[in-house]
Amino acid sequence: MKSPDQMNVPSSNGRRGAPRPNGHAPANPGSDFVLTIDKPDENLATARFTTTRSRRGPDYRLRGLDLGAQGQNQAAFVPAPKNEFRIRRRRRLLIGWLVALTVAIAVALLLRATVVEPFSVPSAGMVPTLQVGDRIVVVKSSLLGGPIEQGNIVVFRHPTTDSCSAGRGAAQDLVQRVVGLPGHTISSNGDTIYVDGRQLNEPHWYNPKFGPVGSRPIRLTTVPANEYFVMGDNRSQSCDSRSFGAVPRSSIVGKVVSVIMRAGHPYIHVF
Repeated sequence: MKSPDQMNVPSSNGRRGAPRPNGHAPANPGSDFVLTIDKPDENLATARFTTTRSRRGPDYRLRGLDLGAQGQNQAAFVPAPKNEFRIRRRRRLLIGWLVALTVAIAVALLLRATVVEPFSVPSAGMVPTLQVGDRIVVVKSSLLGGPIEQGNIVVFRHPTTDSCSAGRGAAQDLVQRVVGLPGHTISSNGDTIYVDGRQLNEPHWYNPKFGPVGSRPIRLTTVPANEYFVMGDNRSQSCDSRSFGAVPRSSIVGKVVSVIMRAGHPYIHVF
């Protein structure tokens, strides 16, 4: 029977190696662990075996790949600071509001120059339809969808032939109602206005306190071509065509379409 020092110890690849006098099993280059016999006993079955790590360096191949992948994932999903998100959001909102405000101002300027324009009523000549200081919207005369009709309220430049003491020398535009069209013959008799021999139908146009004619009658007048006979609804306090004659179409700024403010407060009334 061979002594324990001479016994063959199986290698990790399943083959038996040559006995070594120091009792160590032959090292296997492909194995991570080798078996070493401590002090052998007389009974081989009770021999104690311990494992020692081979002198080969640790295998970093998989570990290195894992560390690299982990580093990439961490770099890809690093959350941005909350303050940065807030700054970006506020910046986008600010830019959006600036763009919207710029567009609104541009549209308002364009509309005012070409389509509509706000005006303020300068006098009490159109009471009760329009109050002094009312803000009204006027569609420019060049863009009117149709002709100026009887009953329309128009804004026109102050006539140079104005003989009314209340309006003499005033520079602001005036706002009044059209009661006679080009070619019409207009006159009044008592409290009745006649156009081409027929009584003028005024559905709630004039101020009932002063009646349809007021204190100044209408002399028989034939309205020239491209001109309009205008009167205020407040017939006793209106300086109109009864004083300065018919208004040329070229002096009409536009047609009043609505009231948007009254007594300093929003007020909507569409004509």
